[in-house]
Amino acid sequence: MTLSDLAALGSFISGIAVLATLVLVLLQMRQANQNQRALMQGMRSARLVETILHQSEPHVSEAIGRALQHDLSMPEAQLRSFLLAMNATFTNWEDSFLQHRAGVLDDEGLQSDAAVIRSVMRRPAHRAAWKLQRDRTIPAFRAFVDRIVDETKPVLDHRGLAAAWEKMLTKELAEAAAKQTGAD
Repeated sequence: MTLSDLAALGSFISGIAVLATLVLVLLQMRQANQNQRALMQGMRSARLVETILHQSEPHVSEAIGRALQHDLSMPEAQLRSFLLAMNATFTNWEDSFLQHRAGVLDDEGLQSDAAVIRSVMRRPAHRAAWKLQRDRTIPAFRAFVDRIVDETKPVLDHRGLAAAWEKMLTKELAEAAAKQTGAD
């Protein structure tokens, strides 16, 4: 084997090593991307849970309840609590919107938020809170939520959460009793 044959063989082996390295780097990049998406989803969930837990605190929950019952006599401190809670919610949604736009939140995540926005924006209090605070968001997100608000029919339901809970629980208890009677 001549020196030029050895050089050609070395060049061939070097090319295979470069190709193998590229494949490994691509696999690592794919794994890093998946890890980044999982981390972002975990942070999104933690943010949402923190917002929900804050809104369940008695003074905030009372303010939200009064707003949802269309109480125009709410003291300003309670109104402020409601609006700040909604601001936290809007900020949470906007962050998810930005993550989707940056490609780190998948379409399902944005669709999930859109479904929640659609449900929440049926209530006049939430619609009013959005209109008071929408200018604090970026134009693309503002247009996204405005489009949902425009497409969503407001509902004037004065019964509140307790009535909905009672109705649903009564239905579930009746179904459980019927299943138990059938099993006996």
